[in-house]
Amino acid sequence: MAQKFNNFKPCNPHEIRIPNDLSAEESEVQKVISSFHTDGTIPDMIITEDGELIEGVDALVAAIRLDQQIVMVQVAPSIKPQIDIKWIPIELLDPHPINEKIYGESEDVTALAESIAKEGLQEIFTVKGDGDRYTIIHGHRRHLACLKAGIKTVPAKLKNFPTMEDELAALLSGNEYREKSIEQKSREYLVWLEIEKERAKSRCGRPGEGQGAVRDIIAKRVGLGSGVNAEHAMACVKALDETADAPLGSVRHKQHEQLKQLLSRTRGVDAAYKLIKPEPPPNQTQQRWKPKEFERVKIIDGPNKGSLATVRVITGAFSAVCHLDGTPEDKRHQIAFSQMQAIPEVKPTSVTAELDQKQKESGLGTVRSQLLPDKARNEGFNTSEQPTLMVTLTSDEIAVAEVADKLLKLTSKQLYEVMCKVEPQLSAAHLEAIWKALEKSLAHKAA
Repeated sequence: MAQKFNNFKPCNPHEIRIPNDLSAEESEVQKVISSFHTDGTIPDMIITEDGELIEGVDALVAAIRLDQQIVMVQVAPSIKPQIDIKWIPIELLDPHPINEKIYGESEDVTALAESIAKEGLQEIFTVKGDGDRYTIIHGHRRHLACLKAGIKTVPAKLKNFPTMEDELAALLSGNEYREKSIEQKSREYLVWLEIEKERAKSRCGRPGEGQGAVRDIIAKRVGLGSGVNAEHAMACVKALDETADAPLGSVRHKQHEQLKQLLSRTRGVDAAYKLIKPEPPPNQTQQRWKPKEFERVKIIDGPNKGSLATVRVITGAFSAVCHLDGTPEDKRHQIAFSQMQAIPEVKPTSVTAELDQKQKESGLGTVRSQLLPDKARNEGFNTSEQPTLMVTLTSDEIAVAEVADKLLKLTSKQLYEVMCKVEPQLSAAHLEAIWKALEKSLAHKAA
C-alpha cells in the first residue's frame, strides 16, 4: 500500500463502495481467501471518510465472498489514486470471444444508451492490447450502448494478464454483481471449473482457496447455491445446446423452447431439470400391492406355498390374517403380502353363474341357496307371488349342513347383507315374504 493511516475502524464490507476505476484481480482475491482460511486475517483496506474504497479492492472482494460482516479498515481523506487512462476509438474495441458464449448477444441496452447520450459515460473500460486493436475485459454492455448512442471515442484502462486463466477470471469478476439468468450462471460455472482445474495443476499439491468442495464454492460464487444445483443447471444447459438445431415443430424443438424459457429466469433450476431428468425404474413408481378383506388370494411363498386362501383381517401395512382352503374354519394364518398374490377375477357368463359367485363371496360355500325363482335381469319380481324356498344341491347332505351352519352363525344384519348380495333388488316386501315362508316351513317341520 502506498500510505498508512492510524485511524482504524470496523466497517461492514458490504457497505463499502467500489469506484468504477478499481477492479479486482481474481488471482489476488483467491490468495486472500486462502490466507483467510489459514490464519483468519484479511489484508488492510483504505477507504474515504464517506465510505468509498481507495486501496485494497482484492481484499474487499474476498471479504464479501467470505460473507464477512465486519472488517477493520483505515480511513483516509477522499483522495482517489491516479490511474492512467487512454482514449481509444470505439471501432478498435473487440468483444472478448468468451463473453458472447456466456452472456449472449441479445442484451437490451437501450436505456443505458439513452443515459450515456444524455449524461456521458460514467465508467471506463478495461481492455487488453491485441496488436493495433484492443479486446474488452470489462465493459461489453457499455460498448454496445456507446455504439447505439454514437460515441466515437471511449476512455479505457489497459491491462496485461500473466495467464489466460487470470484474463477469464477478470472478465467473470467484472460481471459478478450484474443480474444473470440461470443459463448465464451455468455457463460462468463451466468457465470457473476450467479456471480452477488449470490453477490446481499449477499449484502442484499446494492448498487452494480453502475449505469445501470446489464445485460448491464455485456454485455459491456464481449464484447457483450448491454443487448439486449447479450440476442440474449444467445438465439443462447441455440439453439446451443439444436441441438447438432440432427441426421446427418436433418434440426436441418444443423441449428446447421450454428449457430456453425456464433458463432465462434468475432462479428456479428444479423446474427446468424436471424436463430432462431420467425417469426412475418402473418398480420405483408402482405402488406395493395390498389385498382387501375377503379377497381370494394365492400363496406364492412360505410354508403354505401353492395354497388358496381368503383374506379375513388386514392386520397392518405388510400382512393379513387368512383362512386357507381345506383347513378348519376356526384356524387362521398370518401371511405377509409379499407371500401372496391376487387371483384374477373371472367374470360370470350367466345370471346363474353370477349368483353362484356371489354365494361364494358371501361365505356360503359351494351350495347355491335359491330364495327366489330365476327372473330376467331387468324384470323384477311380482310381490303377489308366494315365494318358495328351493335348495339346489351340488354336493351331498354334508354340504347342506355346511350352509345351515354358516347361516346360523350370521347375525340378522349379516344375513340381510348376504341376501342383498345374492339379489340386489330385494325389497322390504320380499324380505317379509321370505321370513313368513321360513316360519311356515319351520312350523310344518315342528308338527
